[in-house]
Amino acid sequence: MPIKHYFRPASLTEALNLLACYSQSAKVLAGGTDLLIPQALESSPEIVVISLKDIEDLRQITKTAEGDIFVGATARHAEVAQSPLVQQYFPALAKASDWVGSRSIRSVATIGGNICNASPSADTAPPLLAYEARVVIESPSGERVVEIGDFFTGPSMTCLQNVEILKGFLLRPKSGWPADYEKIGLRKAMEIAIVNACVAVAKDKQSRCSEIRIALGAVAPTPIRARKAEAILENREMTRELIEECVETAVGETKPISDIRSSADYRRKMTHFLVKKMVSAFASIG
Repeated sequence: MPIKHYFRPASLTEALNLLACYSQSAKVLAGGTDLLIPQALESSPEIVVISLKDIEDLRQITKTAEGDIFVGATARHAEVAQSPLVQQYFPALAKASDWVGSRSIRSVATIGGNICNASPSADTAPPLLAYEARVVIESPSGERVVEIGDFFTGPSMTCLQNVEILKGFLLRPKSGWPADYEKIGLRKAMEIAIVNACVAVAKDKQSRCSEIRIALGAVAPTPIRARKAEAILENREMTRELIEECVETAVGETKPISDIRSSADYRRKMTHFLVKKMVSAFASIG
């Protein structure tokens, strides 16, 4: 049997101690929708499972004393999508969580699992990038916080060390900062994205673009920010010509691959379509 031991610690401290003891073979379990499927294979290596399901502190969605919104790593996607705090301050993240899998999957799968799995097409990655989330990581030696863009190090790879656990995400509310999330898949529901994107735009009193964030998924080894494209529009009027330059630049920042779901060329075309559609909507250009 690939699963040698299964632990359900009651606290984060207990979970970290177990992780330190079994660091070479331990796997952290949140919702389990990604971890348990490969373990059904006889060829899978034997592992020790450390479940976070009984640690309620990791499931909270609350406002901190510093004014940030903390979204716990084991918050279910259904809980993130329905959270009044997330809906009020980070609607694109609520929308992305509401598009993860099916209703039954969203009631089990967690936002932390979605990010720790580090799939380039993860639904919640582009909104977290666009909202400039910070990732809170716990280890026996203490807590560290990293920018979400630095958390991903490659396909299915993160900066998490063997003895570390993702605690949650910190997001800073910003006024006048509308955002939206879109994805394209072979079907409208229960589909891994061929391309997904989140765009957030802030305007000044002259209706110029003062700041913009363009985050893309499924078009590079990791979810990415299209920073060169963002720079084209910042502090400038959002004209059709500049938007087209921005969109073309965003496409140029991608490194898509061809796979069973799509060709690289189609991903580039859909990146162009999504970014132009979303940026134009914020610029009120049809």
